[in-house]
Formats: sequence, C-alpha cells, structure tokens
Amino acid sequence: MNLEWEQNWLEQFDNRLDELMANYPERFEYEDMNFGVRIDNDRDALRRWFKTFENTDPHASRHIFHATRYHGDAQGGCLEWTWEIDHKTDFLGLPATGKATVVRGMTIHQFVDGKIVLERSLWDTAALMRQLGLQAPQELEFS
Repeated sequence: MNLEWEQNWLEQFDNRLDELMANYPERFEYEDMNFGVRIDNDRDALRRWFKTFENTDPHASRHIFHATRYHGDAQGGCLEWTWEIDHKTDFLGLPATGKATVVRGMTIHQFVDGKIVLERSLWDTAALMRQLGLQAPQELEFS
C-alpha cells in the first residue's frame, strides 16, 4: 500500500465503519498495545472496538487521524500517524473534558490480497498524559 491508501483508511474511522470493516478479512490479527486490546479473527469485536472512534455522537469526543509517513509496500509496512482528540468527556478514566490533544503513533500493517491481515499499533501515551496535565515521564532534550 502507500501513504494515500493509509490516509483513506484512517479517514474511514470518521463515520465510515462499513468501509473500514471491508479492509479486514475473516482471519486477521489486531492489537493496540497501549490499550491492551487484542482481537483475532472476530470481526464483530473489531467493529465494536472501532465504534469508539467513529465520531457519530455529537456529545462524545471527536477523533481525527492523519497519516504522516508510510514505510513499506503493497505487502506491508509501518504507518506513522497523528491522532487529534477534542475531548468532550474524560478519556479512559483520565480527566480530559474540554481539552484537545495531539499524539503521534505508528501502526504496522501486513496485507494479503489488499486486506489487512495483521495490525499492531503503538502511540505516545506519555505525550497524551502531559497534554492532559497529568504526571508522565519527563521529556528529555539531547544536544
């Protein structure tokens, strides 16, 4: 795949759930390492998880994803992305209401016949916590 394909995939999280789910065959591995969510071969569970980010409820937080770089080819690779959240509610029990955050992350994809058979995501939890005003590991500067 390429950066354009990956950006389109990210945009499908914004109220295009049927299109998003069409990218996953019956047999797949999904993991968000930060959330501790792992789903294998259960499209119903994956759909329920993805609804978290769907942006259909005007009273819920809004999630916007942007692809920044893709390192790979049609068989697989690593996508770098940003995740903007307009927090209208607390975030996973963290006080976030009324705040806006932007974090960076990476997703590893493997494709077979144009479908996602492997997905692993990791994102900068410490940056999110700092933006929410919570204690997080200190940022280090190197010269």
